[in-house]
Amino acid sequence: MDLAKFILDIQASNGVNWPKVKRALIKLGIEENELDKMFNITRYSDAVYEVKVTDQEHLNQLSFLIKQSKDKSRAAASDRGNSHAVNVDGALLVANIIGNATPYNYLFKSDSLVPLPPKKHCVIIENLECFLNVEQIFNFLTSMCQVNCDIEEVEFIWAAGNSIANTLIIPYLKQFKGDVYCLFDVDFGGLTIYANLIKAGLNPESTRFVIPQDIEKRLTNSKRKMKEEHLNALSRIHGLTVMTDKLITLIRFYKKTLEQESYRYER
Repeated sequence: MDLAKFILDIQASNGVNWPKVKRALIKLGIEENELDKMFNITRYSDAVYEVKVTDQEHLNQLSFLIKQSKDKSRAAASDRGNSHAVNVDGALLVANIIGNATPYNYLFKSDSLVPLPPKKHCVIIENLECFLNVEQIFNFLTSMCQVNCDIEEVEFIWAAGNSIANTLIIPYLKQFKGDVYCLFDVDFGGLTIYANLIKAGLNPESTRFVIPQDIEKRLTNSKRKMKEEHLNALSRIHGLTVMTDKLITLIRFYKKTLEQESYRYER
């Protein structure tokens, strides 16, 4: 949306598409009640509105703000009062390998080189508690989830929610020569994270949503009921892979979900 042209149009008394302009101004960080004070609006059609400025000082302030908006940095957006309108210029990834007492970090920036993974495979773990107990979790993966590799060949990565699908992190994940195992919650959130990874370009054949072989028994015993709105939303993810389609069918049948922390519980 060319907001500079909007200023010229109202100065020339030209009709403008006010609903479209209004959305752009709100996205810029201007409150709706402030816009009501700045302008008098007369509607002529769905796309044509007459916009009159109530005060020239308001117009001057708006023109200055629009010029500032050309600075796309998050810091500038914060100064305009809406830092969330701009993505953070960087991404942080927390990882670990077996034998390390303390996890380490990767910092990805748009202008930095992507490092090479230290291992052939990776296991992405959604939950922090499970990430902090990788040896136990890996034993579960190999004994219950048909993960067939040596722990010495694996880098463990903490997903930290959907941030794992950040466009700055995806190139790193693409460099793993082996499999990318995704240990996510068996619910709408976990499936959504997985779907976002695939949509971002990870190979669905080597990017595996891992579930235990006794998944039906676990869903039967689960105390976590699936919300109706999330059951309906699963249709947006259907068709991604054979495995996720099978999982969606099971979730719909049992109307329950699983948190991966339950994999650490020994009955």
